[in-house]
Amino acid sequence: MRENIGMYDMTSFGKLRVEGPDAESFLNRVCGNDVAVPVGRIVYTQFLNSRAGIEADVTVTRLSETAFLVVTPAATRLADQTWLERHRGDARAVITDVTAGEAVLAVMGPNARALLQNVSPDDFSNDAHPFGAARQIEIGMGLARAHRVSYVGELGWEIYVSTDMAAHVFEVLEDAGADMGLKLCGMHMMDSCRIEKAFRHFGHDITCEDHVLEAGLGFAVKTAKPDFIGRDAVLRKRDAGLQRRLVQFLLRDPEPLLYHNEPILRDGQMVGHLSSGAYGHWLGGAVGLGYVPCPGESAEQVLASDYAIEVAGARVAARASLRPIHDPSGARLRL
Repeated sequence: MRENIGMYDMTSFGKLRVEGPDAESFLNRVCGNDVAVPVGRIVYTQFLNSRAGIEADVTVTRLSETAFLVVTPAATRLADQTWLERHRGDARAVITDVTAGEAVLAVMGPNARALLQNVSPDDFSNDAHPFGAARQIEIGMGLARAHRVSYVGELGWEIYVSTDMAAHVFEVLEDAGADMGLKLCGMHMMDSCRIEKAFRHFGHDITCEDHVLEAGLGFAVKTAKPDFIGRDAVLRKRDAGLQRRLVQFLLRDPEPLLYHNEPILRDGQMVGHLSSGAYGHWLGGAVGLGYVPCPGESAEQVLASDYAIEVAGARVAARASLRPIHDPSGARLRL
């Protein structure tokens, strides 16, 4: 995944189609980010509650002037659909669960573009298909929609294809990738790669009790929008300052493993616990995410301390970072 190409199955994504004359205004009221984007753009956003806690962590793709696709984690599809229905009010918009209609094959890695170029006549260059864009493509004997996004921190596309063509498209990709070193990967790979990139996992790192700014997701909130659920709470927190921050930790010893709930020690004092953990094979050690209390402190002050994670009763020194340790600038996503 980091050096060549991997493919894994994300068909379990929840897929909610939101369409109608008021679809844009309705979603802009529910989402923290701005979904008033051109057709074909993908927006990463959260559904916030009145306290700016995170009720859902999704992408919203604009399919047309009046239609959007909300992609959710598999485990929260019903909850996210219910949240949308609960807040639809009088909006002229219809919410339809289309999860079963499309399979999703994620093709990721530095050579993902070369593989897709071998199976499709379409242009996958940065100019033709930039990061954060969705385009219809030809692939094999069928059509698909390629979303240029990544949960593993590498160049790649999620290929949305109708379920009746999914097996054919899989075989086309697998056959073309045989001479390129394509590897089939699973969810443990995805979890390892996403935590190296400090991508949050809903239900562990971010929940309805975690403020979107303290989770480090302020970049996905557009307070210039006049009215969305949670806006006032975002502005209050921005003015008052953060009480805690989500920090990424890399164990300095390559042997111990992390899962979640391991205690975080700051200058020898227990201050919290990890919300998620996995082994970072590329970074060469276990990686965890967890909240550190820091009322009135700057980012520099938070990182100036010595940190350790307690693993099975032993304290293991850890490097702390507020930026992704792997590819902090995100350059690899935009290769």
